[in-house]
Amino acid sequence: MGLRILVAEDNKFTAMQYQKILENNGHTVIITSDGNECVKKYADALTNSEFDSIDSHPFDLVLLDHNMPKKSGTKAAKEILSKKPNQKILFASGYLRSLIEDQTGEKLLGKLDVIEKPFSLNMLLRKIDSMSRKK
Repeated sequence: MGLRILVAEDNKFTAMQYQKILENNGHTVIITSDGNECVKKYADALTNSEFDSIDSHPFDLVLLDHNMPKKSGTKAAKEILSKKPNQKILFASGYLRSLIEDQTGEKLLGKLDVIEKPFSLNMLLRKIDSMSRKK
């Protein structure tokens, strides 16, 4: 069964590549171009009452670029986690894991993870599959 994935990526070519590979593998993908737009889409999705429980989320996974205009991936992650602390978030970043941990205030265990750039699209699919299996 496909996942519902929210993506924040400011590079249009990269965003198109993510969307194509993820949709070709049965996932539903919502693309945003920066951290502000991502947080807004997430908040809009939360207005649906079926996501009132702490364990239910409007998206199975949020895929965030770290370095984006208007709001970084780590700032967007903090805002999302303040609304839904158990939301699974994957950072696609060339930054060190420790830097992202410092900036989010969260350890990258289970619900948060990093796939370090550069990576292949197949590596991205494997990482998403691995994260989706974790409770």
